[in-house]
Amino acid sequence: MSDHSIWILEYGYVDRFPASNLFAAQPNQGHRRMPYCLGLVRSADRCMLVDTGFWDLATHDRLAKKYGETFWQPPREIVQRAGISAKDVDAVVLTHNHFDHAGCVPDFPNAHVYIQEEEIANFRANQKLPPRFGFLLNTCQLDLPDELDRRAAENLSTLVPGAASLCSGIRLEPAFGTHTAGSQFAVIDNDADGRWIFAGDNMYQYENVEGLAGDGVMVPIAMSTGSPTTWLHTIDSVVASVDGDARRILPFHEANVWKQFPSVEFDDGLHLAEVSLAGGHPSLTRQGGR
Repeated sequence: MSDHSIWILEYGYVDRFPASNLFAAQPNQGHRRMPYCLGLVRSADRCMLVDTGFWDLATHDRLAKKYGETFWQPPREIVQRAGISAKDVDAVVLTHNHFDHAGCVPDFPNAHVYIQEEEIANFRANQKLPPRFGFLLNTCQLDLPDELDRRAAENLSTLVPGAASLCSGIRLEPAFGTHTAGSQFAVIDNDADGRWIFAGDNMYQYENVEGLAGDGVMVPIAMSTGSPTTWLHTIDSVVASVDGDARRILPFHEANVWKQFPSVEFDDGLHLAEVSLAGGHPSLTRQGGR
């Protein structure tokens, strides 16, 4: 038997993010309020984060100048809204090595960290390129490899060589050559309510999969170091794995998740969405909101 509770936790947002940065070759689509989120997965004996978010005041200021109103809270404090202490997190799955997904790994000291081997190998290779290739590094969490090496000495990090089973009901599936060279999906298979897939940045908005006009014509992600063609085939396989139901793919930059799932808005304007509830965990949408 395998059942996990699943939540999406918002740790920050920008108010006016250009939609043309979300959808390839789609200018003049206006602006969106864009959340920054991480995932929490719990079973009777596991407490896992999907991505760790970031906390950096200089970056917060830079994003505010570009995108208008912003607000941020430290991810280690955000998980406390789910009744979890940072030291209680026993696993972290990093979908890819970008600062807003992998920036706070040190804040979860007891977690075993999983990331695709290809992601780190490609990062190290890009570091050796001339400065004119800086685009390949400019959104990366530059100190992540050192943190992984430190944890490896304590048997607390794994460079995953492709598809792998993390534990009963949780699998990691690579998405090579898409958003990044070594992106991955976290796949949760619950006996009670089926499959849920954390997308990382391989789906920013539901429209990437469902089409801008809801016509089913997939719109590739705009910010990518990989191939749009590879992305299209990869995401098509992912959608097929959930029987065509794109709402079972969980994005971290989509404000509509607060409408899609039972949610709570806190006094600071941040949200929590409850995707699945299992294992005797109490509902988190009935506490702390407004």
